[in-house]
Amino acid sequence: MRNLQLQTCRRTSQVAELIGVVCSTVDCDTGRLYTSNSRSVVGLDPVTNQVSLNVSLTTEGYIQPNSTDHVIGLQHIPDQQSVCAATNRGDVLLINTITNEIECIGSVDQGLKAVSWSPDQELVVLATGQDTLILMTKDFDPITETSLHPEEFGEGKPVTVGWGKKETQFHGSMGKQAATLKPEAVTQSTEWDDAKIRICWRGDGQFFVVSCISPVTGARKLRVWNRECILQYTSEDVNGLEHSLYWKPSGSLIASSQRLPHRHDIVFFEKNGLRHGEFTLPFGKQEVKVIEVQWNLDSHVLAVWLEDIPTTDNVIPKSYVQLWTVNNYHWYLKQSLNFKGTSTDRIVTMEWDPEQAYCMHIITNGGDYYQYTWYWATNHSRGMTQQNQANVAVIDGNQVLMTPFKTMVVPPPMSAYTLKLQSSVNQIVFAPPPICNQVAVVLSDGRLAFYGIDVDALEDEKVDASGGTGFKGIARPHVLKNILSIEDENGEPVLSKHPISFSHFHWLNQDTILAITKSDETNDTTCVVHLGISRIGTEQSSLKIKSRSTIFGDVYHMTSNSCTGTIAVQLSDGQVTNLENDFTTKLPQTCTQMELCKINEEEVVLGLTERYRFYINEQDVANNCTSFTVHDEFLLLTTHSHTCRCISLQNSIKDLALSANSSQLDENIRRVERGSRIVVAVPGETKLVLQMPRGNLETIHPRALILSTIKKYLDTLDYKKAFDVARKHRINLNILFDDNAKVFYENTDVFVKKIENVTHLNLFLTELKDEDVTETMYSWAYRSKVKDTNKPGSKIDAVCDVIRESCIRINPEKYLLSILTTHIKKTTPELETALRCVLDLRSNQSSNHEQPTPDQALKYIMYLVDVNKLFDLALGTYDFDLVLMVAAKSQKDPKEYLPFLNNLKNLEANYRMYSIDKHLGRFSKALDHISKCPEHFDECLALIKEHKLHSLALSLFTYNTDKYKAVATSYAEYLTEKNRHEEAGTLYTLSGEWSDALEAYVKCGNWQQVFCLTARLGYGQDKVSMLARKLAGYLTQHRRHAEAAVVLEEYADDHEDAIATLICGAVWEEALRLMYKHKRTDIIETNLKPALKERCQEHVESIVSVREEFENHKARLAVVRENKERVQNDLLDDVAGNNPDTDLYSETSSITGSTFAGSTGTRSTFTAYSEANSRISGRSAKNKRKAASKRRSLRQGSEEEDLALLEELQQIYKNIDGLKGEIGSLLKMLVLFHFEKDAQILQSSLYDMLKLLEKSTCEIWPKTDENQSTQSFGPQATSNTIAAALMQGTSQISIKQSDLALFVPSKLSKDDKWRVHQLETKIDK
Repeated sequence: MRNLQLQTCRRTSQVAELIGVVCSTVDCDTGRLYTSNSRSVVGLDPVTNQVSLNVSLTTEGYIQPNSTDHVIGLQHIPDQQSVCAATNRGDVLLINTITNEIECIGSVDQGLKAVSWSPDQELVVLATGQDTLILMTKDFDPITETSLHPEEFGEGKPVTVGWGKKETQFHGSMGKQAATLKPEAVTQSTEWDDAKIRICWRGDGQFFVVSCISPVTGARKLRVWNRECILQYTSEDVNGLEHSLYWKPSGSLIASSQRLPHRHDIVFFEKNGLRHGEFTLPFGKQEVKVIEVQWNLDSHVLAVWLEDIPTTDNVIPKSYVQLWTVNNYHWYLKQSLNFKGTSTDRIVTMEWDPEQAYCMHIITNGGDYYQYTWYWATNHSRGMTQQNQANVAVIDGNQVLMTPFKTMVVPPPMSAYTLKLQSSVNQIVFAPPPICNQVAVVLSDGRLAFYGIDVDALEDEKVDASGGTGFKGIARPHVLKNILSIEDENGEPVLSKHPISFSHFHWLNQDTILAITKSDETNDTTCVVHLGISRIGTEQSSLKIKSRSTIFGDVYHMTSNSCTGTIAVQLSDGQVTNLENDFTTKLPQTCTQMELCKINEEEVVLGLTERYRFYINEQDVANNCTSFTVHDEFLLLTTHSHTCRCISLQNSIKDLALSANSSQLDENIRRVERGSRIVVAVPGETKLVLQMPRGNLETIHPRALILSTIKKYLDTLDYKKAFDVARKHRINLNILFDDNAKVFYENTDVFVKKIENVTHLNLFLTELKDEDVTETMYSWAYRSKVKDTNKPGSKIDAVCDVIRESCIRINPEKYLLSILTTHIKKTTPELETALRCVLDLRSNQSSNHEQPTPDQALKYIMYLVDVNKLFDLALGTYDFDLVLMVAAKSQKDPKEYLPFLNNLKNLEANYRMYSIDKHLGRFSKALDHISKCPEHFDECLALIKEHKLHSLALSLFTYNTDKYKAVATSYAEYLTEKNRHEEAGTLYTLSGEWSDALEAYVKCGNWQQVFCLTARLGYGQDKVSMLARKLAGYLTQHRRHAEAAVVLEEYADDHEDAIATLICGAVWEEALRLMYKHKRTDIIETNLKPALKERCQEHVESIVSVREEFENHKARLAVVRENKERVQNDLLDDVAGNNPDTDLYSETSSITGSTFAGSTGTRSTFTAYSEANSRISGRSAKNKRKAASKRRSLRQGSEEEDLALLEELQQIYKNIDGLKGEIGSLLKMLVLFHFEKDAQILQSSLYDMLKLLEKSTCEIWPKTDENQSTQSFGPQATSNTIAAALMQGTSQISIKQSDLALFVPSKLSKDDKWRVHQLETKIDK
């Protein structure tokens, strides 16, 4: 869908040294053109138009004056800064382009007919006068010599395996007669054949092809030779094959021409000599002759040089250069250069540039030099208005293939319709808005054809078709209005002095077209011509030059902004100016595609180079962009990574420059087929048309364009169009509400009326979910949206309620199904209400045809809700009419549900409801109903026990009744099984089962309730005393010594055991009180003092042991951390030193990790991978716990030794801090009984231990900079910042959530009342 468009045309007129040129070559380094006529070799600099080299060959005697001697081949050799020239006499000359010296490096006595260098310039092939081929090195050392006309086919000759005979083979449509037909004789070469030998190399230099006239048949034949000059293939005999020859640089096709009796073709051959397609030239059978064919550098364009066949001897033929391209197996004629039929305008050489793919050099017989440069462009209509039909025009010779992509997508080479003209087309120019569908076609003869769409054509006009009533066209074709020649200010036609005198046509406004031309006085001055258009479509129409303005430089591109009218002209140095030469911006490189648009309310220049760099003004935005276009609100790009990027035009230019080659600002990125290019983005719609490399089209709808269109429709309350777009492109319909909830609530009636279709309204309701899609799946399209903090509790419920109200207000009968949907869709479905609506509909049917029948409504509900669930719900209403209505529409068997329903009907009301609720699994309701059936209490109690409904059952029965007691007893038994003895005792008490209650309280140690119940049961003293000793043992076992002493003293009357229990539990003061109360002070000496000294000694030894353990753990933790830090530094040094692409790593944690295994703290990548996948290894939970315990143990070198040490240290802090209360009480008793020294040792030990813990806290849990940690490991962290954090030892990556508490420093309580001041004074002394 692209056309070749002229970029520059440089012309040097009447260079005397170029007159009579016969061959040429181009210096790929400097761009200079070297040519040769029959007497000299001339060099021309196209930039300065100066002759840089002029070496005479007659002076040196290599060409004799007044003879037929001439140069047959010319080749520039960059390595030697020389030009190699070969003459027909056989001399091979080397001309130095710096010193102008000539050196004859060899001579062939028989003379030379052709010469050709390989593409790598390592080999040269010479065709001699004796019809031999000589292969030489670049130093002209002979390699081999062979005959030009060998009799054999070549090494690639097909092998006959002897399968069958010719008579038995399939011959296609010709039938069996083809087997007996004799091959036709090959005709001799045409009279226009120059009879010269042609040699051409393949692009990789591995093969070359030779075209020459066979001495046997007199016809041309192609032979393919390899790099060693060994014959490989010989072409089949082809009638009318002509002398032109060129091998496609990047392919296997060899191009030539063939003249047939009825047409003239450009034909192609494969390497094996077989035909491979053709295309026909647009001339008569005896009208022109093909001089040369040449592929350009990238093999995309085939240039054909032709001349008229003169009918008389005195007529000088016209010359033509045609540029052909192929796409989708169709050949397009894209450009035509028509030279006048004069002696000075006749083409003598045509050469593609070896470096610039679309640059061509042409020299005429009169010494004129032309340098044409083209670029690819897609010609489509302009503007963002709704009138723009997105017309795309494709040039094909004298036809314009037109397709309006807004209404249809027609793949090439087809089109919606064709515009046929009298001569070839060179450029398409679309008009600006509001006449954006008008088009001007620039013809090769310099005239302009104007087309427009007939607005008076009937929309409903039908085209007759055979066998039917006709069909209605969906597009109105363009109609030719006028074909006009350009006139000067005086109204005289402007005669073109050379092909494409006017270029870069640009339709500026309704009555002005701009064009670029060279000044008549000097070709160095570029002018912008303002062409006035008047009265198009009438006989008085004209295209006249209104004014001219000078541009200082060569124009590469010209464009304008149809919205603002701004004009931008790009010059050859990348500078962008306006028509007054005022500087606008400067592109870093010249761009083949340029557009003007507004980004963030600032008008900018967009440019794309042929090397895929994309610029916005001076900013380099992307280096892999293959095409771009501007849509209403987006900049659309395709890239070499096979994606289509949609970037909002609301972003700032600075942000766009910073986001080069990233997706930071992309509204949406979509994968596309490899090599896709943008053809056109349909204005006002979501359609984006892409073309694949092979030529076919794909239409995509980027999510960004879809959501932008939906938002526009919602802003105008056009809910119908917004719904249709969202439904068509599978956009979540919640966006219709979430886009602006406030506006939706205010316009629910409008929404219902716009949607109108009940099915569509139901579809919207069923897709509702409690999620704001503008904050989740489409958040990228709503970045500027302000979040609504006052949202309702449930979006689904709120929307269903307001839609239901609107449906009821507008037409409740029509929207009945939607009303049912609002009930069913709610978070707590109101299915019963929906069924009631259907039941009411059955009893009150309306005559309104829009209202669905009860059967239709019920079927619709069954579509939304499972039929079994709906049957159960109807059954749960206890309404048998409703149940039967649902059952009749379900797939249930009447033999199954009718007996069941009949049995239920025969039951008493409460028991019937109980049976239904139990059947439906609603056991709480079932209990409520059966509790009202006294005769079924046993069944009720069974239900309570089976489904654990004791708590509910207690509330249903009256306290102190037999039923209440039975339920309470059952509940107590259940709690006893669960070992909840205290609650069971309470329930036994409520049910009057005091003995069971006593037993329950004994089991839980509630001695207060035990002795309350012994009093109620009237137990004797002996029984109470025995029960007290049993309880005291239980309490002592559970370290409740003080309570055990109370029980022994008060209920067992055993003072000594009570005192002994208190001493055992370290309840010193209470034990001393009982001693004095019961006058047993003798126990002080026998039991108390020894116990005090023993307990003091135990504490001192324990503190010493814990201190030693603490210091060992702390020292080991420091060693482990040091080892890990060293390993981390070593790893980072290795990565930084050995890998220059360290910055490319996305996660440093993948290199270093957070925990390391082994004695040196290292851990292999394989180990990390294995652990990451251990969750799927199928190991049992026990094995997993065992493996985790192995990883985290105090064994030196274990994987998580540091975490195990932190756990142990935290436990030491906790245990030591918990000793303060107990040791404080012990210290007071020691001082009381004059054990000051022991007390001093104990207090000093604990105090020193606490000071050690407090001092060590900073060492065990070192302080870190929170800000630095956040920056190092936050979402904006890079590999460098993470590496720096690791180097500083501040990294703790991949820490488990459960281990975070280990990194919080343990705190000691500030309470120091445990210390005895008296002991501190003595210590100080």
